[in-house]
Amino acid sequence: MNGKVNRRQFIKLGGATMASFAVLDLGFDTTVTAAQVRESRIKGIKPITTVCPFCASGCGLVVFSETDAEGNFVRVASVQGDPDNPINEGNACAKGSAMFNMREVYDPQTGEQMINPKRILKPMYRAAGSDKWEEKEWDWMYEEIAKRVKETRDAGFTHKEYLADGSEAIVNRNERMAAIGGSCLDNEEAYLQSKLCRALGILYLETQARI
Repeated sequence: MNGKVNRRQFIKLGGATMASFAVLDLGFDTTVTAAQVRESRIKGIKPITTVCPFCASGCGLVVFSETDAEGNFVRVASVQGDPDNPINEGNACAKGSAMFNMREVYDPQTGEQMINPKRILKPMYRAAGSDKWEEKEWDWMYEEIAKRVKETRDAGFTHKEYLADGSEAIVNRNERMAAIGGSCLDNEEAYLQSKLCRALGILYLETQARI
């Protein structure tokens, strides 16, 4: 060392000296402040293990929920993959990772959503050729869907088909419609959907566990 201090060393030395005065001479105890911050972030938060309700993989999730002094539910703070679950080992797919945003929790006092207030809870309809979505009631949507399903089925339904030998075969086939199931359907719901599709003559039945 030649005894000279460059600009960078001077700034480092000055910062360390000021920090030392703040902690020692002025009596600031940063450990107490840090402990209070940690306590406030986790105060009333309890982890609860559960199973993802979407597909049949059975991945484990940990729901961190906040309760008040009486043990009443206040809010969901976070939802994460369960690292102790042998199936997913803490990982989660796109839907499992988004579980926090898809959860519906309402304030018991005001009735307002406490999580993801932007989530759409009513049917949205966009007319043909329009660039705007309209909010509709469920009854209107049910009737509109039923009407369009019947119109499509009647227009494309095949009752009989002529074979190569000139004979007729009853096929009751509807090739203008298709159905796709999602991971939210349980076994009973999937059975009822397949029965409905068969009654409509739908041939194209598929499922996709990630939607």
